[in-house]
Amino acid sequence: MHRLKGKIIKLAFDYMLASASVWGAYYLYMHGQMPSLDGIIRQALVFSAFFAGFSVIFGTHRAVWRYTSMQDLMGIAMAVALTLFSFGVFQHFVVPEFIFAPSFIIMQALVLTALVAGGRMGYRFLHEGPLRRSWWGNDGAARSRILLVGAGNAADKFIKSIRQNPESGYEIVGLIDNRRTLLGDMLHGVPILGKGNHLDKILSELATAKRSPNRLVFTENTALGGADFKDIPQAVLDNPDSYGLKLARLPNPEAFADFVDTDAEGETRVKLKPIAIEDLLGRPQATLDMQSIRGLISGKRVAITGAGGSIGSELCRQIAKLDPAAMAMIDFSEYNLYALELDINDISPAFPWRCQLCNVRVAEQLRKVFSDFKPDIVFHAAALKHVPLVEANPAEGVLTNVMGTRIVAEACRDMGVGIMVQISTDKAVNPCNVMGATKRVGEFLAQSLDLEATGNTRFVTVRFGNVLGSSGSVVPLFRKQLEKGGPLTVTHPEISRFFMTISEAVSLVLQASAHALRHTSERGRILVLDMGEPVKIVDVARQMIRLANLRPDKDIKIEYIGLRPGEKMFEELFDTAEQRTATDSPQVLAAISQPTDAALLRRSVANLEEAAMKGDDMAVIRLLQTIVPGYAAAGGEGASAIAGQYRKNA
Repeated sequence: MHRLKGKIIKLAFDYMLASASVWGAYYLYMHGQMPSLDGIIRQALVFSAFFAGFSVIFGTHRAVWRYTSMQDLMGIAMAVALTLFSFGVFQHFVVPEFIFAPSFIIMQALVLTALVAGGRMGYRFLHEGPLRRSWWGNDGAARSRILLVGAGNAADKFIKSIRQNPESGYEIVGLIDNRRTLLGDMLHGVPILGKGNHLDKILSELATAKRSPNRLVFTENTALGGADFKDIPQAVLDNPDSYGLKLARLPNPEAFADFVDTDAEGETRVKLKPIAIEDLLGRPQATLDMQSIRGLISGKRVAITGAGGSIGSELCRQIAKLDPAAMAMIDFSEYNLYALELDINDISPAFPWRCQLCNVRVAEQLRKVFSDFKPDIVFHAAALKHVPLVEANPAEGVLTNVMGTRIVAEACRDMGVGIMVQISTDKAVNPCNVMGATKRVGEFLAQSLDLEATGNTRFVTVRFGNVLGSSGSVVPLFRKQLEKGGPLTVTHPEISRFFMTISEAVSLVLQASAHALRHTSERGRILVLDMGEPVKIVDVARQMIRLANLRPDKDIKIEYIGLRPGEKMFEELFDTAEQRTATDSPQVLAAISQPTDAALLRRSVANLEEAAMKGDDMAVIRLLQTIVPGYAAAGGEGASAIAGQYRKNA
């Protein structure tokens, strides 16, 4: 009832403004010489009724005035235009004595638009402008002054949010952007003060004006290595407290809804996020083709192996938001499945889903699950991935990473699954450890089956580097070491890795999978995610120390402990024998290589699995060396010697 009352009041107000526009137009048209009052009243009543009708049709009475947008103004313009046209037809055939000359029409259109649109914009100004702060706002309350870095979409949305809600507690004192063309411009009344490398000067000028910021807030891609971020003086990033600043960032525009609070009165507040280590990767955020990603998943029955792992669980979370017909989450860890079940429950998907305990190394189990579920798409993320542990347990690595992959792939082929997507790693390229070698064999298996093309199933491998925050990455380790007061342990001062956030990597896996389905003729290719430039592990350690408001090498030491068994100094995304080529999907590349002889591969894999089933680690190493070109056991040591390093304290 309250909402209906509000709409009626708005409609009545527009009716009165339309009536007033008739008087105003006559006054301007006749230079102050008004015709008979009776004629004006009759014309105003009829004209206003026409306008009220078109206002209802275009919904102008439903718009919230304090959030009047360009779309609302377009609706008003359409209502005005159709009112004038319809009323013109009406007066021509029914009441020709009404004045409706072309110049009168123009005047009435201008007056009516000015009254209706101007009234709304004026109302919005009162709620957003300085008058609001002085009349209604708590202008005397302490505000957090913000200097924004980057004048893009996120900055636009954030500034609008603040202007619509002056009680948010934020005051934006300026913007930093590296585009010369924007220098001196304004974004919603906020000045663009200069480039990032002029930050010291900008802070000094703001201090002189008594408007010193206490937060430096990075917007959208700038916090992820964009040009605006890179030009910020390192001294500010290393020790922002000495500048009186706290670092924060805005969410990406696509994720804004997840970081907006709405109170009982409808006030919205965008929440700032603290700077996280993934914001300091030095690379821009990936551009996603959400239409193709949604087309891949929507209406499909999707199964994910290794669903409880870092990549698998993120796959489940993202897929759950893409309207699949059903989802089966497969893992051999009871605890991981339980934790995942809680996460998916929070999403509250409207489709059927299940958590399935299953060991991919047992063909009968997996085939029973697939037979019951009948998947259209299978994401194979189940793997042993911790390099030193797999190095110490080669046979177990083969049983999961090779035999498990073969079992999943053959089940997909035999049951007519549309596409199987295997998650691979850059450690499969020129491997020097068992884990990388087993993943390379998995790539060979998928490539061979994809090239056979005996059915409709596609077998796609997506290869990428390290993901920040995964269970095996350095970030959780560094966090634990920081909590204990250090030191942070790094194996070598020059060791580097490719890094990507888990969510971005999974999104690009989905994008790469959609690409593979669109290009069915491109069989046997390995799709590789563009990871940007490699990052030194010691730089990640230093950044994490700084994010904890501590000083590297002073408050927290960094200790070099030497390379672990099977660890490489530098990772590669492409083998030297592979041809690197671009795809039509952003940040997805393709590796084209000479395929392995299918019959020889099957025999070699059968021998490898047989040795692994017997627990013969030495035979496993020898057979991996015959299958994977260039692979040699780490440091030339036997598997038993490496395993001994991990068992000596048992």
